[in-house]
Amino acid sequence: MTESGERAAERSAERVRVDAFVKVSADGQELVFRTRDLSEHGLFLYTKVARSYPIKVGSTLGLELYDYDQHVDCKVVVVRVVEPGSTEADTFPTGFGVRIVDLDDAGRAAIGRMIARVKSGDVY
Repeated sequence: MTESGERAAERSAERVRVDAFVKVSADGQELVFRTRDLSEHGLFLYTKVARSYPIKVGSTLGLELYDYDQHVDCKVVVVRVVEPGSTEADTFPTGFGVRIVDLDDAGRAAIGRMIARVKSGDVY
């Protein structure tokens, strides 16, 4: 099995393509990203602006996910980083995958609604 296939097999929740605005708090900085995809357990974040970020595997981050007029606050842990120039960067945008580690019930419900809306074909 390929490395990306192994990661997909490890995921316990279906991912959907979602383009949403995200603010991340890391090392005293507030950084802005977009989502590539979302599941009940995690997100992939990226930016089109190529620069170095203080984010590495194992980093714990505060995250605000914005959906129309609401937002979800949670804590996430970085589980993988796609570096510029890597073989993975040929297929995926440069960015990083995060696993949600702290999310209240209201936030979980909001993410569930976002996923349901995408799966039903409503446009973002």
